[in-house]
Amino acid sequence: MDNIMTELINYAMWEKHITVKLSSELSPYTPSVADSETRSILINTNWHLPQQLPLHLAHEIAHIINGDHATHPLYFSPLQADYKMELNANRTAIKMLIPYYLADRDREHVNVNEFMNIFVVPSHLEKMCREELTKAL
Repeated sequence: MDNIMTELINYAMWEKHITVKLSSELSPYTPSVADSETRSILINTNWHLPQQLPLHLAHEIAHIINGDHATHPLYFSPLQADYKMELNANRTAIKMLIPYYLADRDREHVNVNEFMNIFVVPSHLEKMCREELTKAL
């Protein structure tokens, strides 16, 4: 997972000119956050599900590259399942993570449940994961 985090951070910083800050001092339940106006992201590396950090990082990057604007900073939350901007950020994040999943797998070994387990993707995004994995194959 560390190599995925490093590659995503480098992508954000060098290709998309996004400031990425990591903090291990936050509560394990404080979500990571993106501020589109300042093109900056804060990732809570103390998150209670550390395997989910690549999804959080990709999700926050997605808010900025999708051009999302809000009156408040945007953050990853499985509770905002139906909010269009959050769904679009989730879709972009899933697309960003799929190449890492597919890199070491033969086509016949691709499994949506495995993908979701590796990145701890919330279950309400299963259909979206299935759609994007199908497109990527």
